[in-house]
Amino acid sequence: MKKFSLTLAAAALAAVLVGCSSPKHEPAELVSFTPAINVSEVWSVSMPNADGFLVPGLFDESVWVAGGKELARLDARTGNKEWTVSFDSPVVGGVGTDGYNTAVGLENGELIVLNAEGKEDWKSKLTSELAGPPVITNGLVIVRTKDMRVSAFEASSGEQQWTFQRNQPALTVRVPISMTARDNFLFVGQPNGNVVILDVNNGRPVFEFPVAQAKGITEVERLIDVVGAPVLNADMLCAAAYQGAVTCINSTNGQMMWTQNVDAIAGPAVDEDNVYVVDVTGVVRAYYRESGELRWENKTMTYRGLSAPVIMPGTVAVGDNEGYVHLLSPRTGEEIARTRLSGPIVTKAQSFSAGAIFQTSKGDVAYLATR
Repeated sequence: MKKFSLTLAAAALAAVLVGCSSPKHEPAELVSFTPAINVSEVWSVSMPNADGFLVPGLFDESVWVAGGKELARLDARTGNKEWTVSFDSPVVGGVGTDGYNTAVGLENGELIVLNAEGKEDWKSKLTSELAGPPVITNGLVIVRTKDMRVSAFEASSGEQQWTFQRNQPALTVRVPISMTARDNFLFVGQPNGNVVILDVNNGRPVFEFPVAQAKGITEVERLIDVVGAPVLNADMLCAAAYQGAVTCINSTNGQMMWTQNVDAIAGPAVDEDNVYVVDVTGVVRAYYRESGELRWENKTMTYRGLSAPVIMPGTVAVGDNEGYVHLLSPRTGEEIARTRLSGPIVTKAQSFSAGAIFQTSKGDVAYLATR
């Protein structure tokens, strides 16, 4: 097959993966239950449609949200808008911020960096659209484009500092992906099933570990893209791969802690007890953090197009393709609360204070809190 045909095949596959269920699989009916905790909508703000897997940027007491050609800075406690800016092209990939610099990528391939007041500092033309939200760390704005290139720019001037790129496969899974930064390191999931750790100062690989190994014969069968973002929690680093596994290593010495086979559709979430992951059918699983043994699995939300899990106080939550937010017990996996937003939730929410900030594909942004 030609590369163009494979790209079309990936797009068709993506439609299934991000929530448009196959006719053979009707979304599971909502289960009835007695709520065990209360979940409330503290505030909500409407933005234009949030196509392109937009992820809010969160720092301290502020949240930056994009939709259509707009970007707004909000007070994370109240939802009040502090400023709004407009661009000539739609925002894609999400928002990156360190509280002082805020970066977004546009559909036309431009990277725009703004200051704390929302004024443009500089812009740069990228090799292609962003594949996920920018990362701002150590005085650098770091972006990953759809051609699998990771590029770092000096945050103050826009001068390019380094690039890192592996061979681009003919076929990839179109789901939300993100990079993770900690100290002097950048953790980047790869479409070959590995996570590569880069030195943020020069872009050189310092370590790499496999999340999953490819199986099968056809190119579709051998897809093992690392999905979502690698997650660091204390001394544990976890990542998940499509048609692969969820794997956790010791982040201090690189030693494998455990791995479990799972056909992941989103990156994991980690708390002090469990590692949570969602598979392509909508089954949510919790594994004991230290041993990797299965603690529970919830099969009541199959084919509802679930988002990545997010940790909220006393619960773990997932959104679905109908806008429902399902809150599960970390101990049993049973649904203990539910609420609904305006549209499909396909990107991971951002944990904040007493809850998390969600964004729907229709553009609405809401801060949900538990008590």
